Amino acid sequence: MKRHSFFHCSNSPLGFFSFVAKLTAYLLLLTLLTSSTEDLRKKHNFKPESMHWLQFRGPNSSGIAPENADPPIHFSADTNLLWKTEVVMGWSSPCIVNDKIFLTGFSDNDSLLYTIAIGRENGDILWQNSVVPEKYYRLHPVNSYANPTVTSNGEMIYSHLPGYGLIAYSLAGEKVWEFKHEPITYSMGGGCSPIIKDSLVIININQGRDPRIQALDCTTGDTVWAIRDTIHSRRSIGCSATPVLWNDLLIIHQDLEIVAYNMAEMYPEWWIQTPTRGVSTPVLHEDVLYISSWTNFGENKVRGLGLNFEELITRFDQNRNQKLDKGEVPDSVMVFVRPESPDEPRTSYTFNRMYSGWDPNNDGTFDREEWDGIMEIAAPYMIDHGMLAIPVSGHGERLHAEILWKINEDTPETPSPLVVGTRVMFIKNGGIMTTVDRETGEIFKKGRIGAAGAYISSPMLAGNRVYTCSYNGMVTVLSADDFSVLAHNKLKEKIAASPVAVGDVLYIRTDKHLYAFQEI
Repeated sequence: MKRHSFFHCSNSPLGFFSFVAKLTAYLLLLTLLTSSTEDLRKKHNFKPESMHWLQFRGPNSSGIAPENADPPIHFSADTNLLWKTEVVMGWSSPCIVNDKIFLTGFSDNDSLLYTIAIGRENGDILWQNSVVPEKYYRLHPVNSYANPTVTSNGEMIYSHLPGYGLIAYSLAGEKVWEFKHEPITYSMGGGCSPIIKDSLVIININQGRDPRIQALDCTTGDTVWAIRDTIHSRRSIGCSATPVLWNDLLIIHQDLEIVAYNMAEMYPEWWIQTPTRGVSTPVLHEDVLYISSWTNFGENKVRGLGLNFEELITRFDQNRNQKLDKGEVPDSVMVFVRPESPDEPRTSYTFNRMYSGWDPNNDGTFDREEWDGIMEIAAPYMIDHGMLAIPVSGHGERLHAEILWKINEDTPETPSPLVVGTRVMFIKNGGIMTTVDRETGEIFKKGRIGAAGAYISSPMLAGNRVYTCSYNGMVTVLSADDFSVLAHNKLKEKIAASPVAVGDVLYIRTDKHLYAFQEI
């Protein structure tokens, strides 16, 4: 049987005219398809050469999108959805370079750590590379093995996997170099994202036998410098916060301290002690640093039982041996609580849990001497924490008198603050939002935004609107003028990564998908 093609033509005149008609129709169809594709690209406002988001929370971790950003206000899995892509579990936020989005994640199926490249135009997975963790460790239920956000200098990307090390890839997915380090295995740790300073990529190896801040050459991976500060930091650079930059200063929110390291001279330029676990990434605006200092005992709303030995003995010493034996204290007695997120696991800490981590000789009892030792360790964390405003200039040990203002109530544990014009906005568990005057700390507006639950993700400013995500999947959009609620958008998946907006597209990473939303 003779095979016929679209362009088959007989030798007859009618056959020739039939060929011409078919060719004309084909060219017209091709023109329409090309035009449609071009119109689609225009509709998507897709400009890969000029639109980036190169690190955690964008430029210097500010959480402020480019001026031309105009993401949608209303969206869901069925509304204004450009695309969604299934991804492995992880809490790293999107890093965007040209036409690619980069994430990290961990797969329970094969127990591998992944670095993933996704196409911005249609959400296709372009490449993914995996490594075997150096060590598997026990995580808090709301933590992940892949927290740090990928960073980029525009030519390469740098993926920090706390259980493995730092890996440099080309944008096409070729591994250029890797730097392995001792795994960061703290159950709530591994949250520091790498940053770029000139030709260096900087990581915080904040746990292990050799805690340090290390700067590697972006091209070769060679170590250029390392800071090991065991004098000024009580916890040896322990933190989960991403550093911010101010000239030659690398400023890190650490455990019990805020420290500005002089990268040119390799020493702490200044430091200030404050009750904090070093979780939230600070924000630098002009010459002032805004930091959410937080501890489990830092305000009345999170403090549980008053930890006074005499009162505890009076209430709970059933056998009158002047000791607190395991089992004497009811399980309902709390050391600290997170009252606005009761549905999440391990958000509160019972007194009886102290026997598994604090009992020095593991005999199941606390006598007065043991208790005093515990309180000596805990004392720095039991001072009032708060949202702080600190001038970035200083030298040596700085006094609390230098703090411009401090707000103790409703301080966020994990979300970073956000500078919105003349205001500083922050949000905590329960969807409790506070906005204050940036210079004076005077409260402008405070209240609930109607989206309860835990908050881990940090807010973002885009298109004169604030986007903030609850852990239970509610994305609330607020006016940047008066902080009124414009929309509640429920995604029905967990969100701990911070949102990203580039152009008119909003990117949100959940525990199951990466979503791209656009006004359609």
